[in-house]
Amino acid sequence: MLRREIVSLTLRPGAPLDEAVLAARLGLSRTPMHEALVGLASESLVVVLPNRGASVASLNWDDLREMFEALDITQRLVTRWAALRRTDAQLAEIDAERVAFEQHEAAGRAEEMNESNWRFHALIAAACGNKLIERNDLHLLTLALRIAYLAYNVEHFASKAAYQKHMNTILTEHIAMVAAIRGRDADKMDALGRSHADLGRQRIQDALTRGVSSELDIALDHPIAMLRPWWRGQGMPSHQRRGGVCLGSI
Repeated sequence: MLRREIVSLTLRPGAPLDEAVLAARLGLSRTPMHEALVGLASESLVVVLPNRGASVASLNWDDLREMFEALDITQRLVTRWAALRRTDAQLAEIDAERVAFEQHEAAGRAEEMNESNWRFHALIAAACGNKLIERNDLHLLTLALRIAYLAYNVEHFASKAAYQKHMNTILTEHIAMVAAIRGRDADKMDALGRSHADLGRQRIQDALTRGVSSELDIALDHPIAMLRPWWRGQGMPSHQRRGGVCLGSI
Protein backbone atom coordinates (compact mmCIF):
# COMPACT_ATOMS: atom_id res chain seq x y z
CA MET A 1 0.00 0.00 0.00
CA LEU A 2 2.71 2.52 1.00
CA ARG A 3 4.83 1.66 -2.04
CA ARG A 4 1.85 2.20 -4.32
CA GLU A 5 1.12 5.58 -2.74
CA ILE A 6 4.72 6.65 -3.36
CA VAL A 7 4.86 5.34 -6.92
CA SER A 8 1.50 6.90 -7.85
CA LEU A 9 2.68 10.25 -6.40
CA THR A 10 -0.15 10.21 -3.86
CA LEU A 11 2.70 10.77 -1.42
CA ARG A 12 4.77 13.53 -2.98
CA PRO A 13 8.57 13.55 -3.19
CA GLY A 14 10.02 14.87 0.04
CA ALA A 15 6.88 14.18 2.10
CA PRO A 16 7.66 13.24 5.73
CA LEU A 17 6.79 9.70 6.81
CA ASP A 18 5.87 9.30 10.47
CA GLU A 19 6.29 5.64 11.47
CA ALA A 20 3.69 5.80 14.23
CA VAL A 21 1.07 7.46 12.02
CA LEU A 22 1.75 5.08 9.13
CA ALA A 23 1.65 2.03 11.39
CA ALA A 24 -1.73 3.04 12.78
CA ARG A 25 -3.15 3.80 9.33
CA LEU A 26 -1.90 0.56 7.80
CA GLY A 27 -2.69 -1.60 10.80
CA LEU A 28 0.91 -2.60 11.49
CA SER A 29 3.09 -2.62 14.59
CA ARG A 30 6.14 -0.35 14.68
CA THR A 31 8.71 -3.07 13.89
CA PRO A 32 7.23 -4.27 10.57
CA MET A 33 6.50 -0.65 9.66
CA HIS A 34 10.15 0.25 10.20
CA GLU A 35 11.24 -2.79 8.19
CA ALA A 36 8.92 -1.75 5.36
CA LEU A 37 10.47 1.72 5.28
CA VAL A 38 13.96 0.22 5.22
CA GLY A 39 12.88 -1.99 2.32
CA LEU A 40 11.57 1.02 0.41
CA ALA A 41 14.82 2.84 1.16
CA SER A 42 16.70 -0.03 -0.50
CA GLU A 43 14.68 0.74 -3.64
CA SER A 44 15.57 4.44 -3.35
CA LEU A 45 11.91 5.34 -2.85
CA VAL A 46 12.34 6.41 0.79
CA VAL A 47 15.13 8.12 2.72
CA VAL A 48 15.67 6.99 6.32
CA LEU A 49 17.96 9.14 8.46
CA PRO A 50 19.08 8.21 12.00
CA ASN A 51 17.26 10.30 14.63
CA ARG A 52 15.50 12.27 11.89
CA GLY A 53 12.83 9.86 10.72
CA ALA A 54 11.93 9.02 7.14
CA SER A 55 10.64 10.83 4.10
CA VAL A 56 9.69 10.04 0.52
CA ALA A 57 12.83 10.31 -1.62
CA SER A 58 13.09 13.60 -3.47
CA LEU A 59 13.12 13.95 -7.24
CA ASN A 60 15.11 16.92 -8.46
CA TRP A 61 16.60 18.01 -11.75
CA ASP A 62 19.88 16.16 -11.29
CA ASP A 63 18.00 12.98 -10.35
CA LEU A 64 16.05 13.09 -13.62
CA ARG A 65 19.04 13.97 -15.76
CA GLU A 66 21.19 11.18 -14.34
CA MET A 67 18.36 8.66 -14.48
CA PHE A 68 17.63 9.28 -18.15
CA GLU A 69 21.30 9.29 -19.07
CA ALA A 70 21.78 5.94 -17.36
CA LEU A 71 18.60 4.42 -18.79
CA ASP A 72 19.61 5.45 -22.30
CA ILE A 73 22.73 3.30 -21.94
CA THR A 74 21.46 0.36 -19.90
CA GLN A 75 18.27 -0.14 -21.90
CA ARG A 76 20.29 -0.50 -25.09
CA LEU A 77 22.69 -2.91 -23.44
CA VAL A 78 20.17 -5.22 -21.76
CA THR A 79 17.90 -5.33 -24.80
CA ARG A 80 20.82 -6.18 -27.12
CA TRP A 81 22.09 -8.94 -24.86
CA ALA A 82 18.58 -10.27 -24.23
CA ALA A 83 18.15 -10.80 -27.96
CA LEU A 84 21.38 -12.80 -28.09
CA ARG A 85 21.16 -14.70 -24.81
CA ARG A 86 17.50 -15.27 -24.00
CA THR A 87 16.05 -18.74 -23.52
CA ASP A 88 12.74 -19.87 -24.97
CA ALA A 89 11.25 -19.84 -21.46
CA GLN A 90 12.38 -16.23 -20.92
CA LEU A 91 10.93 -15.20 -24.27
CA ALA A 92 7.58 -16.71 -23.27
CA GLU A 93 7.59 -14.79 -19.97
CA ILE A 94 8.44 -11.51 -21.71
CA ASP A 95 5.66 -11.96 -24.25
CA ALA A 96 3.16 -12.92 -21.54
CA GLU A 97 3.91 -9.70 -19.67
CA ARG A 98 3.53 -7.74 -22.91
CA VAL A 99 0.03 -9.17 -23.24
CA ALA A 100 -0.73 -8.36 -19.58
CA PHE A 101 0.34 -4.75 -20.17
CA GLU A 102 -1.98 -4.51 -23.17
CA GLN A 103 -4.87 -5.81 -21.05
CA HIS A 104 -4.23 -3.22 -18.34
CA GLU A 105 -4.05 -0.50 -21.00
CA ALA A 106 -7.35 -1.58 -22.54
CA ALA A 107 -8.97 -1.38 -19.09
CA GLY A 108 -7.37 2.00 -18.30
CA ARG A 109 -5.61 0.76 -15.15
CA ALA A 110 -2.75 3.27 -14.82
CA GLU A 111 -1.08 1.87 -11.70
CA GLU A 112 -1.23 -1.70 -13.00
CA MET A 113 0.21 -0.54 -16.34
CA ASN A 114 3.14 1.08 -14.55
CA GLU A 115 3.93 -2.07 -12.57
CA SER A 116 3.42 -4.32 -15.62
CA ASN A 117 5.77 -2.18 -17.68
CA TRP A 118 8.35 -2.52 -14.88
CA ARG A 119 7.98 -6.32 -14.99
CA PHE A 120 8.21 -6.39 -18.80
CA HIS A 121 11.54 -4.57 -18.77
CA ALA A 122 12.73 -6.47 -15.69
CA LEU A 123 12.17 -9.75 -17.56
CA ILE A 124 14.17 -8.42 -20.49
CA ALA A 125 16.94 -7.45 -18.06
CA ALA A 126 16.88 -10.97 -16.58
CA ALA A 127 17.37 -12.37 -20.08
CA CYS A 128 20.53 -10.30 -20.69
CA GLY A 129 22.64 -12.95 -18.97
CA ASN A 130 24.61 -10.62 -16.70
CA LYS A 131 23.54 -10.34 -13.06
CA LEU A 132 25.49 -7.15 -12.39
CA ILE A 133 23.95 -5.34 -15.35
CA GLU A 134 20.54 -6.75 -14.48
CA ARG A 135 20.70 -5.42 -10.90
CA ASN A 136 21.77 -2.01 -12.13
CA ASP A 137 18.93 -1.91 -14.64
CA LEU A 138 16.36 -3.00 -12.05
CA HIS A 139 17.55 -0.21 -9.75
CA LEU A 140 17.07 2.34 -12.54
CA LEU A 141 13.66 0.94 -13.46
CA THR A 142 12.57 1.28 -9.84
CA LEU A 143 13.90 4.84 -9.65
CA ALA A 144 11.84 5.60 -12.74
CA LEU A 145 8.59 4.17 -11.37
CA ARG A 146 7.30 7.43 -9.92
CA ILE A 147 8.11 9.55 -12.94
CA ALA A 148 6.92 6.79 -15.31
CA TYR A 149 3.48 7.00 -13.69
CA LEU A 150 3.00 10.24 -15.62
CA ALA A 151 3.14 8.21 -18.84
CA TYR A 152 0.16 6.02 -17.96
CA ASN A 153 -2.37 8.41 -16.46
CA VAL A 154 -4.58 10.21 -18.97
CA GLU A 155 -4.95 13.13 -16.52
CA HIS A 156 -1.34 14.13 -17.20
CA PHE A 157 -1.85 14.52 -20.97
CA ALA A 158 -3.00 17.55 -22.92
CA SER A 159 -5.85 15.51 -24.41
CA LYS A 160 -7.21 11.98 -24.58
CA ALA A 161 -6.00 11.80 -28.20
CA ALA A 162 -2.44 12.66 -27.08
CA TYR A 163 -2.65 9.96 -24.43
CA GLN A 164 -3.85 7.33 -26.90
CA LYS A 165 -1.16 8.25 -29.42
CA HIS A 166 1.50 7.80 -26.75
CA MET A 167 0.06 4.48 -25.61
CA ASN A 168 -0.15 3.18 -29.18
CA THR A 169 3.55 3.95 -29.61
CA ILE A 170 4.42 2.06 -26.42
CA LEU A 171 2.33 -0.94 -27.48
CA THR A 172 3.89 -0.95 -30.95
CA GLU A 173 7.43 -0.80 -29.55
CA HIS A 174 6.69 -3.59 -27.06
CA ILE A 175 5.50 -5.81 -29.92
CA ALA A 176 8.61 -4.93 -31.93
CA MET A 177 10.85 -5.73 -28.95
CA VAL A 178 9.36 -9.17 -28.50
CA ALA A 179 9.71 -9.82 -32.23
CA ALA A 180 13.37 -8.74 -32.20
CA ILE A 181 14.12 -10.89 -29.16
CA ARG A 182 12.40 -13.84 -30.81
CA GLY A 183 14.44 -13.28 -33.98
CA ARG A 184 17.67 -12.70 -31.99
CA ASP A 185 18.08 -9.39 -33.80
CA ALA A 186 20.54 -7.58 -31.52
CA ASP A 187 20.92 -4.50 -33.71
CA LYS A 188 17.16 -4.03 -33.88
CA MET A 189 16.89 -4.38 -30.11
CA ASP A 190 19.68 -1.83 -29.62
CA ALA A 191 17.74 0.67 -31.73
CA LEU A 192 14.47 -0.12 -29.95
CA GLY A 193 16.14 0.23 -26.55
CA ARG A 194 17.26 3.74 -27.38
CA SER A 195 13.94 4.63 -29.02
CA HIS A 196 12.00 3.40 -26.00
CA ALA A 197 14.19 5.33 -23.55
CA ASP A 198 13.82 8.45 -25.68
CA LEU A 199 10.04 7.99 -25.80
CA GLY A 200 9.97 8.03 -22.01
CA ARG A 201 12.23 11.07 -21.84
CA GLN A 202 10.07 13.02 -24.29
CA ARG A 203 6.91 12.06 -22.43
CA ILE A 204 8.24 13.22 -19.08
CA GLN A 205 9.59 16.41 -20.61
CA ASP A 206 6.13 17.12 -22.00
CA ALA A 207 4.41 16.41 -18.67
CA LEU A 208 6.81 18.60 -16.71
CA THR A 209 6.77 21.37 -19.29
CA ARG A 210 2.99 21.52 -19.18
CA GLY A 211 3.24 21.75 -15.40
CA VAL A 212 6.03 24.29 -15.07
CA SER A 213 7.87 25.97 -17.93
CA SER A 214 8.50 25.73 -21.65
CA GLU A 215 12.23 26.10 -20.92
CA LEU A 216 12.56 22.59 -19.51
CA ASP A 217 14.66 20.33 -21.70
CA ILE A 218 15.92 16.92 -20.66
CA ALA A 219 18.58 16.78 -23.36
CA LEU A 220 20.75 13.70 -23.10
CA ASP A 221 23.41 14.91 -25.53
CA HIS A 222 23.97 18.33 -23.92
CA PRO A 223 26.68 19.21 -21.38
CA ILE A 224 25.39 19.55 -17.83
CA ALA A 225 25.87 23.31 -17.90
CA MET A 226 23.34 23.59 -20.72
CA LEU A 227 20.55 21.94 -18.71
CA ARG A 228 18.64 24.94 -17.38
CA PRO A 229 16.60 24.59 -14.17
CA TRP A 230 12.98 25.57 -14.83
CA TRP A 231 12.87 27.98 -11.86
CA ARG A 232 15.68 30.25 -13.10
CA GLY A 233 14.38 33.77 -13.44
CA GLN A 234 10.90 32.90 -12.14
CA GLY A 235 11.32 34.17 -8.62
CA MET A 236 11.04 30.86 -6.75
CA PRO A 237 12.43 31.13 -3.20
CA SER A 238 15.87 29.57 -2.95
CA HIS A 239 14.85 27.10 -0.25
CA GLN A 240 12.37 25.53 -2.70
CA ARG A 241 14.77 25.10 -5.60
CA ARG A 242 17.00 22.16 -4.62
CA GLY A 243 17.89 21.13 -8.17
CA GLY A 244 14.98 22.30 -10.25
CA VAL A 245 12.03 19.97 -10.80
CA CYS A 246 8.99 20.33 -8.58
CA LEU A 247 6.59 17.44 -9.11
CA GLY A 248 4.13 18.91 -6.68
CA SER A 249 3.04 21.40 -9.33
CA ILE A 250 2.13 18.78 -11.95
